Amino acid sequence: MKLKNLALGLTAVMLTAMMISIAFACEPPPPPPGHSPGYWKHNVRVYVEGRGSYSGEETPALMESYEATIAGAHPGFTLEWANMIFWDTDYKYMWLTVANWFNEAAGLAPYS
Repeated sequence: MKLKNLALGLTAVMLTAMMISIAFACEPPPPPPGHSPGYWKHNVRVYVEGRGSYSGEETPALMESYEATIAGAHPGFTLEWANMIFWDTDYKYMWLTVANWFNEAAGLAPYS
């Protein structure tokens, strides 16, 4: 009887340990690294001014989806506004913040 109880106890401990390890293994991986303010500055300019070509996998449709996502959290946000901020050195202190809004909208980690 004691041997059955011991075996049952050990089985319970092993199952608990396996469930804990499975729970931690199911955590989603961290998002890919974010892009720099310069990356977003360039891609916003391509969208707004039509100058150059997109970097990475960005497209007009993706830029518009980022705009909609960011505007949901920051009402009044537009790609035209972002273009103005990125090209005015008086707002240089905001470049990283705006870039990280784009990174978040794109499912990327913040740039640091």
